[in-house]
Amino acid sequence: MAPSMSSALTPNSERRHNYQEVVQIPSASTSRRRKTYRGGFHTSICDIFRDPHSRTDCCAVACCGVLASDRNRYLLSGERPPLWRRVLLYFVIPFLFIGAIGYFTVDVPVVEDGEDGGDGGDGELTMKVPPLGILWSFYAYIGIISIWAWWSKRQLRTQIMTKLYEEWSRESGQELNQQQLRAFLRRHNLDLSRAHFSCSCCYTHDNYFYSERDEWNSQSLEGGDNNECPDEDFCTKFWDFLSQMFWCCGCWCQCCGACAIAQEEREVNRLTRYEQQEIDYITFQPYSEYFPSIQYLRENQIKSPWEHLQATSELSRKILRNVAGVLILLILFALSDIDSNFTWENMIVVLLTLGQAFFIEYLVHWRWNRFNLSFDSVAKYFGPFDLSLCKACGFFLATPLAVMFEMIVSTLSLIVGMVIANIIVESNPDLTNELASDPKAFAKDIIENYTGIFVFFQFVNAFCVAALVEEMVKYFSYRMVVTPDLNPRLRAVPLSTNVSSEEADHVDERRNSKKSTGSGITVAMVSVALGFACCENLLYVFVYSPPSIGNEISVLLVRSFFPVHPLCAAIQSIGVCKRDLEGDKRYGLGRIIAPAILLHGTFDFVLMVAALFQQVQNIKEGNDDDSTAASPEKVESVDLATQLPALVAGLVLVVCGNLYYVIQSRAQTRRLGAMDNEELSGIVN
Repeated sequence: MAPSMSSALTPNSERRHNYQEVVQIPSASTSRRRKTYRGGFHTSICDIFRDPHSRTDCCAVACCGVLASDRNRYLLSGERPPLWRRVLLYFVIPFLFIGAIGYFTVDVPVVEDGEDGGDGGDGELTMKVPPLGILWSFYAYIGIISIWAWWSKRQLRTQIMTKLYEEWSRESGQELNQQQLRAFLRRHNLDLSRAHFSCSCCYTHDNYFYSERDEWNSQSLEGGDNNECPDEDFCTKFWDFLSQMFWCCGCWCQCCGACAIAQEEREVNRLTRYEQQEIDYITFQPYSEYFPSIQYLRENQIKSPWEHLQATSELSRKILRNVAGVLILLILFALSDIDSNFTWENMIVVLLTLGQAFFIEYLVHWRWNRFNLSFDSVAKYFGPFDLSLCKACGFFLATPLAVMFEMIVSTLSLIVGMVIANIIVESNPDLTNELASDPKAFAKDIIENYTGIFVFFQFVNAFCVAALVEEMVKYFSYRMVVTPDLNPRLRAVPLSTNVSSEEADHVDERRNSKKSTGSGITVAMVSVALGFACCENLLYVFVYSPPSIGNEISVLLVRSFFPVHPLCAAIQSIGVCKRDLEGDKRYGLGRIIAPAILLHGTFDFVLMVAALFQQVQNIKEGNDDDSTAASPEKVESVDLATQLPALVAGLVLVVCGNLYYVIQSRAQTRRLGAMDNEELSGIVN
């Protein structure tokens, strides 16, 4: 029997009410108790990324844990973060400091030893010297803000520990004693202090303890599924390695209190009801206020862009409004004469860079999958770029994490390279003398005579620094974004209680099927990759390329012609669907990102080695920047001869990656379709 028209046109308010009735879940406090850890927590502070399926730990790492702390505070006390004060303190004032430092920086001439230093002489160099007063004031301001953030997070942790003590008092049948509570907090004062240090060596373990909670712990240590640890995968082991690699004492290293924030968020999720947790980050809008409208559009196959825009959440609308506002400001800035380095021509390049990402997003989402993933979710998943424009989250979700981890890995690689170079120099007296007399000639000889070593380091740079880090960051950026669209339990909620039980059993396949959810996962991961690639393209176009319109457009065209980031994200989605939809437990993080790392790393390695051999060829042909440089025609011929094979190889890799994805995706679609048919036949029978 088809749903009636009256049920299909149920007002939003009634649909929200029905939604809330259906998703009611028993309180988490009724779950079985487990052993406790230092401070009364039910999970260890060392358990970050222990469960590879947890989104909580990902959110604790993003944006220095600010968003996760805000959510914890809101769930505990209903307190919303002071938005305008935060924008002023964390964005406006720092940007004013940075602008003042740049404006008052002066160029001071620096003369090399042995040179005359005359006007226009080769020996005269300049060094930018910032104003020390403003610079030290900026450092002091950052220190004050860091201390304030630490104190605020300490207060939140104190609140959580107080809740835990109250819970223990109720479950043990004792009356809450304020004096004992204060003694309990004083006993853990050191833990409270060091849990949220900007960079600290936390305790190596925090096993459950026996003090005034002996009885509680002895009851909690009884067997049960809650004491079972989830299977560890590549994510868990890799995080353990990163956290302990620098500390011979075996202690747990954390940055910006990420481990403590993740522990607190896990505890808050345990203390609150599930429907309370189903809210957006930043705005704290419940899913029940906007998700029924998204379901209504999906069930009725409404294609109007305006209707889809109206069904977005408050967070997505803020993103879109702020993006539009920032673009308008950039256009006005480009049309003015404030900065001659950013003109309307540069603004056109910016719009072309955005347009390339938006066009691919249009094809992937709106053209083919608008009902598999909502426009609201796309706005959030593309947020690794969009949110950067509205100064809310953005670059802090993907690009800064990639930059931070790439700096760590590249620094380790650089240290190893310096050690190897020192061994080579010490074993060759001629190179030692050349290094002392002519460093430029020394560098050329090292590159020309030890090319194999440089090829090895390019391999490390391509696969470890670039591919591994960036693919992991894109995966975690996908995990960080929490949306009801990919929650099978919420997608199955009927829009109206007027639907009969027989009709409810035959919920629209478009809304409930694994095939539809799989397509939504792919669109979500590609959206994250497009946001990340858009940021990266802007950096390559305006920072890494020579400052000319021709160079900027050529770099943009080349990078647009090789969409490696969205392709690798689509390949990752195959593994995510195998794990989350097909139930293949063999697919942890390592198996999910391995094919993407192989494609991404090989692509980067080919381009890097081509650039290296071009540099070696320039040295051999005399095309390097010295007095023996060859003619421009000869340089151009060398560039074309070296770059063309690399570009062809890159194109072949992209084509092979597309073929791999198409084959795997079609096979997975057939498997998911078979699973949907099996479930549907079970319902009918």
